[in-house]
Amino acid sequence: MFIEKIDITGFRGISQLSLKFNASSSVLIGENRWGRSSLISALSLLSLNNKFYQFVDTDFYHDQNHVYGDSISIKITYCESALNELDNQAYHSLIPVSLYSEQDKLRRITYHISADKQGDDIMSQHLLIDAKDKPFDIEDPKLLIAQLIELNPVMALKNTINSNDLPITNQPLSQYFVEKLSTQLKKHSSQLSQNELQRGLQAARALLEYYFVDQQHRYHYKQVAKKTSPRSEDWDSLEHINNILDDLDDDYLRTTLLGVFGSIISAKGNSTLSESSVPILILEEPESQIHPIILSVGFRLLKHLPTQKIITSNSSDLVSLFPLDSIFRLIRLPSKIIAKYIEPYSFGADDSRRILFHIFYRRASAIFARCWLLVEGETEVWLLRELAEQSNYHLSSEGIQLIEFAQCGLKPLIKYANRMGIHWYVITDGDIAGKKYADTVKSLCPEGKDLSDYLTVLPAQDIENFLFKHGFSDVYKLAAYNTVQYIDMPISKIIQKAIHRSSKPDLAIAICDNAKSRGVSAIPNLLMDTFAKIVKASKDLA
Repeated sequence: MFIEKIDITGFRGISQLSLKFNASSSVLIGENRWGRSSLISALSLLSLNNKFYQFVDTDFYHDQNHVYGDSISIKITYCESALNELDNQAYHSLIPVSLYSEQDKLRRITYHISADKQGDDIMSQHLLIDAKDKPFDIEDPKLLIAQLIELNPVMALKNTINSNDLPITNQPLSQYFVEKLSTQLKKHSSQLSQNELQRGLQAARALLEYYFVDQQHRYHYKQVAKKTSPRSEDWDSLEHINNILDDLDDDYLRTTLLGVFGSIISAKGNSTLSESSVPILILEEPESQIHPIILSVGFRLLKHLPTQKIITSNSSDLVSLFPLDSIFRLIRLPSKIIAKYIEPYSFGADDSRRILFHIFYRRASAIFARCWLLVEGETEVWLLRELAEQSNYHLSSEGIQLIEFAQCGLKPLIKYANRMGIHWYVITDGDIAGKKYADTVKSLCPEGKDLSDYLTVLPAQDIENFLFKHGFSDVYKLAAYNTVQYIDMPISKIIQKAIHRSSKPDLAIAICDNAKSRGVSAIPNLLMDTFAKIVKASKDLA
């Protein structure tokens, strides 16, 4: 089973949050104070060491003014990973507390953890509940709750909140499972030599053990690892293994990989993983202290584990490794935290490819922005960024990302931004193509919003014509004919000559240098007003 949904009310830094997860991987992103640490703490209540947790006073919700609530509710919905999963012997006793859905033919189990203050006492409850949030009438609910957690224990990797809460410890990698995996990989690919297999699996072992070493032993592990740390050729070998796994759909191979994983991790104390256990992995900012290349190789391997992964990250390198519907953007509102995400199959294949290539692969940092300033070409990107800086608007530090849209198309970018809670603004030319872009903006502008908060149409054929007419004609005339005197020909001809003799990037640099020498008053008012509107919109989202 996997965690399909969690609903939290009144727990630590979360007043209210309802969040759905993917069965495979969910990557949670957001600015500071979206509740990451509190969410991870809530999920850790589903670990082997935290069963039947008894809440304390500091667990109750508090805001910046330290106002505490009086109740806590954490509701976790587990869902079958495959049809009839609960019919398996290990899960069979959980069928009486499951709910069947006619819609997708899957069964679900809801575990409710709650607490209430009663004077100086705190009463904690652990229940399995039905569709009406009523507890099932069963003799020993704790026995079934323990079984549910033991079959799908949450395991936090490299958790920085409290190392004592980590239900993991470092165990030697089982040679038995490594040999099984090696045999299976060799069977599927004659291109890998035995030496490459050994090097690649050694790199995998080093990476997994790094993440599963607890805080208490990490320093010792680092000292030992220095002597045997993988070399670049070992990571290359692991990447070859990843390529094989990408091309295969082999359940036995993935089960063996899970065996390698299971042989590394083990619960602390007397708790151990059973053969039927499939852990749910929680990774908090796994990019810290790991080189991006190694991170990429490692996560390609981790993605093949047939288990659910819930990841928090501030790394554009890591986020770009996952599909669109794996990214969840968490936004804190005054009364609650909301999650923005792309429903599976809600984007067509073509639009998904465009977003993946244009945003995730080329400029993944844009996923973390509050606002996208969409412009037609790359020249506008750095021309407007520089002019904004000269106007004392620092777009990057305000959470604004400049993105050119001509190669991707405007519509998929706006659709994605709308779904993910990213404000957007379009600057387009005044030509025929620009008017079509403006029509697209009108059709996708959020209902009830003022169009002027989303669109500026330049009163000129293009940005070069606009700048020529608004104080920068000398730049183009100098580039075209080495003079600032009047030239008796159409503006478009002068601009074409300037571009031919120079280039658009060089002309953009010349424009910025000219504006800098003349001062902020040289920047056209239309652009100044546009910068001001975008920055205000971004601040409103902070």
